Amino acid sequence: MKVKIKAFATFRNIIGKERLLDIKEGSGVKELLEGLCSSYGELRNLVFDDSELKDDVNILINGKNIQTLNGIQTKLEDGDEVALFSAAIGG
Repeated sequence: MKVKIKAFATFRNIIGKERLLDIKEGSGVKELLEGLCSSYGELRNLVFDDSELKDDVNILINGKNIQTLNGIQTKLEDGDEVALFSAAIGG
């Protein structure tokens, strides 16, 4: 199945603005992130703290924050659009 990744801020510098990825049927956000980290090694330290998603990482699937869905275990479907960005800090 195919999903579109849209990256913002620091993530965009690493993986580019948009990517269309083929992923295994039934994959979730965690598997997607693991795959991205395998392709872009420097991404791992920005996304994960050990095996947990860092607090300042925001992920939206079709405009919905994964925290309102099933978190990092949220399953993806063919055609989903996944936005990846860091929390805005400061003022």
